Amino acid sequence: MITSARERRLARGAMRGDQQALRSLYEEYSEQLFAVAYRLTESSADARDVLHDVFCGLPGTIRRFDRKRPLGPWLRAVTARAALKHLRSERRRREISSVSIPHELQAEPSPEFPVLNSIVVERALSSLPQELRTVVILKDMKGYSHREIAELLQVSRSTSEGRLYKARKLLRAELFER
Repeated sequence: MITSARERRLARGAMRGDQQALRSLYEEYSEQLFAVAYRLTESSADARDVLHDVFCGLPGTIRRFDRKRPLGPWLRAVTARAALKHLRSERRRREISSVSIPHELQAEPSPEFPVLNSIVVERALSSLPQELRTVVILKDMKGYSHREIAELLQVSRSTSEGRLYKARKLLRAELFER
């Protein structure tokens, strides 16, 4: 666990472009930032790309960091925005190439396994539209408040709440009403 004094020193160093400070921030936060990126992109390769983009751009983006607030949540928000941006650019590329596996050919979970099997849950999450999946991940798995999610996704708080309600309803249907 990083102390707030050390966090502030590293943030100041990163603002100046200090490579050692950036390396220390990477060592301290890369695992949790990778987890955020992976949850949103559902791909290790994409999550690594997002993490790379975040840390390469950190000397510039950290200048917008409010030093009165903790660095960790800010870095997670930066990573989530970078992951969403990455997904939008990937979606555009896929729309251009338009090659996808038809739904009926995709593997379905076996009914013999318990519903709470993590694979089934991951598949259920994957079946959600991106905007709903993002809110579920940020709220239920990462603990963001609706205010933070609204700010991060640049939507209203009520939109965040509505998306979570709809996502949970779809997840319940997918997991329990088979």
